[in-house]
Amino acid sequence: MKLIALDLDGTLLNNKNIISNANADAIRYAQNKGVEVTISTGRPHFDVCSICEKANISTHIIGNNGASIHFKDKKKLYSIGIDKKDAKEILHWLTDKNFYYEVSTNKAIYTPFNGKDMLKIEADKVISSNPNSVNIEEIYESCEKQFIQAGFVFVDSYKEILNTDDDFYNILAFSFDEKKRKLGMNYFKNLDKFSVFSSGNHNFEIVNKHTSKGASLERLASNLSISLEETMAFGDNYNDVSMFEMVKYSVAMGNADENIKSICKLVADTNYNNGVAKMIYKFIS
Repeated sequence: MKLIALDLDGTLLNNKNIISNANADAIRYAQNKGVEVTISTGRPHFDVCSICEKANISTHIIGNNGASIHFKDKKKLYSIGIDKKDAKEILHWLTDKNFYYEVSTNKAIYTPFNGKDMLKIEADKVISSNPNSVNIEEIYESCEKQFIQAGFVFVDSYKEILNTDDDFYNILAFSFDEKKRKLGMNYFKNLDKFSVFSSGNHNFEIVNKHTSKGASLERLASNLSISLEETMAFGDNYNDVSMFEMVKYSVAMGNADENIKSICKLVADTNYNNGVAKMIYKFIS
């Protein structure tokens, strides 16, 4: 084993949204054994840096679902964004359909100033119409979780975002309404201009058509002169599939969807029970 790729949410992060001491120790252990480690996440680079600093670890970072790659010294290897004209089209449609959205760039995460209210209103609506068939605690936790990332900038209109000189890496849309969410995913998939996928129970994400975690992991491995036959990837959701398809050792977390587990060669313990650490120690002696 020469390279390990780790998803964050639902994988390396526990249910308190932090990297546990056990997982941080395992990462440092692997690095001390000469193994390269990269985090591969939908989160932007600056947010991942903040998380890693709190855990006292330093890794390579594949951010924004593959739209950016940085070495552990924070030097940028690669980035690919969404054209500003396309971003305008996406944001106009999402705003028109009353979606909560986040635009991740090289500098910030932009979101509507009334984003929290939008999610709270929609959550209350879904719960009141389906009180016996929804997980109320999970819905409200999902509302809060959206706003714990670093780098948020609140805007009155998406036009403010378009007026920046930022590089647009990733646009996330979020809804508790399943029909609304599927409508959005299908609309952007049918345009055949973007890569569209889900990374959580209530979202879908839009990136450049040529962007994926798998493609960026391949690029990073090549720059490190490491074969994908000597690479392990951990994840729990559909934005991790492109990595699983690339590497020899694909690891689904114990908390992953059964469909994700079925396509992986290995299944780890859950993210809240240090599944990453246990698997690292199992393979690296």
